[in-house]
Amino acid sequence: MVASRKQQKALTRQRLMDAVAAELASGRSFDTLSLREAAKLAGIAPTSFYRHFHHMEDLGLALLEEHGKSLFALMENVRGQVTDGRSLIRASVEAVYDFIFTNQGLSRMIVQESLSPESPFRDASENLFLAISSDLAEYLEQEARKRGVPLAYPRLAANAMVSIMFTTGIALLNAPEVDRDRHVDAAVIKVKMIVRGAESLAAK
Repeated sequence: MVASRKQQKALTRQRLMDAVAAELASGRSFDTLSLREAAKLAGIAPTSFYRHFHHMEDLGLALLEEHGKSLFALMENVRGQVTDGRSLIRASVEAVYDFIFTNQGLSRMIVQESLSPESPFRDASENLFLAISSDLAEYLEQEARKRGVPLAYPRLAANAMVSIMFTTGIALLNAPEVDRDRHVDAAVIKVKMIVRGAESLAAK
């Protein structure tokens, strides 16, 4: 079956995004990539780039949005498969780290851009972190109500958990493979401590 023009355009757009994401995974920084290079990586003419994105910043924002959607889908899947709270923490940490390793170029980009005062993607990166934290806070509150356990400062707890998972995950990309399990275990303990702390504060 021959793809329609609209389908072909969507496929080419995705190929362009995938090609740039693969280049980022090799260690390349997004701000060093030119429009011409991005087009070449995807096997299209530079003029064809404008059929899909207005400029490189537009492409970068699309990559961040896609990355965020994939991460949200991943966490929804993990929550749907694990019911025990303690097991969920480990499953969530491991899933996030696997995601970071699989998408390390974009994961680095999100963390780096969120910290850069002059980045055109800073707002998008920060908004993604806020959305993830907000979603996690809501989930923590729901789970606390189900278990009949009081929970203080769920948003602060969620912010701290997301920060730990992402910053540790990015650091793990440069760590020797033999040390990764130890770092994952440490992150799981930190996240559990945050949850226990929020519960203890609520009980006072």
